[in-house]
Amino acid sequence: MYSKEQREKLARLAVELRAIVSTAKNDGNRGLTSAEQEKFNKLEADYTALEAGIKANESIDRIENDLRSVDPDRIAATMGGEVYGAEAEKENKRKHNEAFSLYLRQGVDGLSAEQKTLMRTKFRAVQPGEVRNAQTLTTTGGGYLIPTGFSDALEEALKWFGGILGNVGEFQTESGNPLPWPTVNDTTNKGRILGVNTQVTETDLTFGQVTFNAYIFTSDSVLVPLALIEDSYFNLDTFIAKALGTRLGRLLNNRLTVGSGTNEPDGIQTAVIAAGNTTQGATGETTSLIYNDLVDTMHLVDPAYRQLPSAKWMFHDSTLKALRLLKDTAGRPLWQPGLTAGFGSGFPETILDKPYVINNDMPVMAANAYPILFGDMSSYKVRRVASGTTVLRLVERYADYLQVGYIGFLRADGQLLDAGTHPIAAFQNSAT
Repeated sequence: MYSKEQREKLARLAVELRAIVSTAKNDGNRGLTSAEQEKFNKLEADYTALEAGIKANESIDRIENDLRSVDPDRIAATMGGEVYGAEAEKENKRKHNEAFSLYLRQGVDGLSAEQKTLMRTKFRAVQPGEVRNAQTLTTTGGGYLIPTGFSDALEEALKWFGGILGNVGEFQTESGNPLPWPTVNDTTNKGRILGVNTQVTETDLTFGQVTFNAYIFTSDSVLVPLALIEDSYFNLDTFIAKALGTRLGRLLNNRLTVGSGTNEPDGIQTAVIAAGNTTQGATGETTSLIYNDLVDTMHLVDPAYRQLPSAKWMFHDSTLKALRLLKDTAGRPLWQPGLTAGFGSGFPETILDKPYVINNDMPVMAANAYPILFGDMSSYKVRRVASGTTVLRLVERYADYLQVGYIGFLRADGQLLDAGTHPIAAFQNSAT
């Protein structure tokens, strides 16, 4: 992870940026001079580059830490029906990881008798047509469970790309059957004052429902040369987890953002647009926006949602650049980084006092585009089938290329829970 000095440097840049704007305000509320503007632009570029570097390195550190170790208390291990103690559990996980890694390289035939016995205890039957958390599908209708360390590394790679996972609501189900989720809108009703000996009025609730499916996402084949597979110094587990997680993460984030809702998830942007809770920029704002547009978008969302901790902005990185270039009537930049930027585990920059999420599957600003979302991100729900990710090992198919193929699958869906109260709003660029 970046050192404390790098974080302190980020904070110093923030102080310098704010000082330039404050000087202009205190000096007759004037605009920035050409020299001040040039200095501001340079400092802002340095700040952005350093901020991005810190975030990227922290993401890499998290992935590497997950690969190196797994908390032994996260799941209970069993062998032959007997629950082992903490040390035995830790040793059992180590042996499972070793056997799984060898299986990735050599298949079942490469395992010792002890390792085969161990892998059999990690075998899970799969019913016809059902996708389960297995390392490979066999003629007996089942496969071997993925070790926790491998699963954690893959999950981290899924979240590394995008902006959806980790910022919206998520839940798991044991199976992938269609799941109706009830909604209710009672916002137009309120109680009443009763007179003496007056009967209470009946006012029914208005219910609706959203149905979650479980669409199958695949990584396509990841081909690994036999020379690398046989090389004990090549970390095959890390490579496959990152490759499969990256591909699945990109696909999952894209469909959960702009999915059409037909044979795929209803993306968060698609659902918000369909709900009609949008505001459009003035004529001429085909690739730009003004401060008032942000205020208008925010106030399309009811205060009940705006005040939640999950209320956030979401947009493409290029939109963030445009926001950082916004200036007031005196020509001073509106965007200023927080004085505590870079300290602690997160970054406190906000827009209108609300955090933002960079999601590069959101559209860039263009005529008629919807580049910005704001609202209660937890109202968009992502369903994941609890059995997790399936990884298939293909040997014969690529044998003449001296390669082994690996394919990852997962099942998920995404839907916006909007009973008519519109928890999320969208900003639309002008058509002309």
